[in-house]
Amino acid sequence: MFPKTRRFIPGLVAVFGLVVLAGCFNPFDPTILNQRVSSAAPVPNSPENAVRLFEWCWVNRGVDEYRELFTDDYVFLSAGTDSAGNQNRDIQARRDDEVQTAENMFIGSSERPPAEQITLQFDQNLRVRNDSRPGKNPTWHKQIRTTVDLKVRIDSSNSVEVTGNALFFITRGDSAAIPAELKARGFAPDSLRWWIDRWEDETIGGNGIVATRAVRPAIALPQQMTMSELKHIYAPRP
Repeated sequence: MFPKTRRFIPGLVAVFGLVVLAGCFNPFDPTILNQRVSSAAPVPNSPENAVRLFEWCWVNRGVDEYRELFTDDYVFLSAGTDSAGNQNRDIQARRDDEVQTAENMFIGSSERPPAEQITLQFDQNLRVRNDSRPGKNPTWHKQIRTTVDLKVRIDSSNSVEVTGNALFFITRGDSAAIPAELKARGFAPDSLRWWIDRWEDETIGGNGIVATRAVRPAIALPQQMTMSELKHIYAPRP
């Protein structure tokens, strides 16, 4: 019988040493402040994978990948109804605001720290359908509706939940409006890449009403919010 020997891998020793020195900080936990994990980002080579990349960006605080996900003409809208029961299609954010809001939430800004914890789950099996908007060719335009299970710990006093649905409209890269900043980096029309050009918020607020135009909430936040209301907390201030 050979005596048992202990073998240490220097890289792992160094990592665990950092964990000890940092106390409760865990570099393998993507929900801790603005830390990133090393899981590979999905490649948006299909409508499903474009939505999976969106989900990955929220869980992993992937600001750079998020910036590369939206078309130049992207819009975020409420899909709710007003007090008279009429459908509401107000544009609440365009691409630059979308990316800046995510950056404020994921890694923080000069005005406020990032969210302390973010968890997001979409449907396990995403169902792709042809784009239902008038004039959209199904070869280049698809849509995916998924349930949303989002939990965000804003700070030690405020944790919110967002549930309901999200409706994404996705455009193939050889028909998408590519942002100029990404063109300058080499992004070009590509039939193997898909982009999100529209996101309709169908989440449900604490009063059971589907998302409508949000106002900046007071200090005491409700536990149940629409996605629109949550995003408004981190939206760039005018």
